[in-house]
Amino acid sequence: MPKRLERIAALIPDGRGVADVGTDHGYVPVMLARRGYPGVIIATDINAGPLKSAVSSAEESCVSDRISFVLCDGLSKVTPSSVDTIVIAGMGGDTITGILDRDYWCAEPGYKLVLQPMSHQNVLRYWLINNEFKITHEELVRDGGAIYQIFCAEPGRGARYSDAELFTGKYESICGDPLFAEYLDGLTAKFSAAIRGMEKGAECARLELNREVLNGLEDMKGRLNNDKHR
Repeated sequence: MPKRLERIAALIPDGRGVADVGTDHGYVPVMLARRGYPGVIIATDINAGPLKSAVSSAEESCVSDRISFVLCDGLSKVTPSSVDTIVIAGMGGDTITGILDRDYWCAEPGYKLVLQPMSHQNVLRYWLINNEFKITHEELVRDGGAIYQIFCAEPGRGARYSDAELFTGKYESICGDPLFAEYLDGLTAKFSAAIRGMEKGAECARLELNREVLNGLEDMKGRLNNDKHR
């Protein structure tokens, strides 16, 4: 079982119901059913093929009677009153924002989001913050040689984020993670390379933004080193 999905399942509290959007093979719903999650478990996918795979996974684990399988785009066929937790993992952050934006009932009090974007983490964090969500938990997990970000959010006003923190998560929330230093090094190298490439062209606006993000990342590295030596 992918470690990132194990961690996602571990972050889901017992409640009245959970919807796993874009369930793919249905691993998270199956884990919840096997764990004895007491509420409704809904697995949705926009494509019939992955949903069929999810049904097969549930049947192999003898928990298919505990999971509702729904063919739909995002949350479009999920009844808001049936769930209190929404899981969206394995998609780009821009795709996740589109799902949340179309079914904005998840911004009402009482809902929890468990999110694992594969890319555009900054876009997702920006959307959450500007749509009055607060990010309540940040963590990193290594899986298959890559490091993934997982974060939880719920309706409410949260902290302000710097441009760099939109990519990393709030420094105070993530700096103690054992993988943070390595992840920060990777991001710093990525932005350094992007800036070198842009300096040969004429993308002034993006160049300045990337320089601001890189400065923020370098500042985090300095703070992290100082914290380690205290």
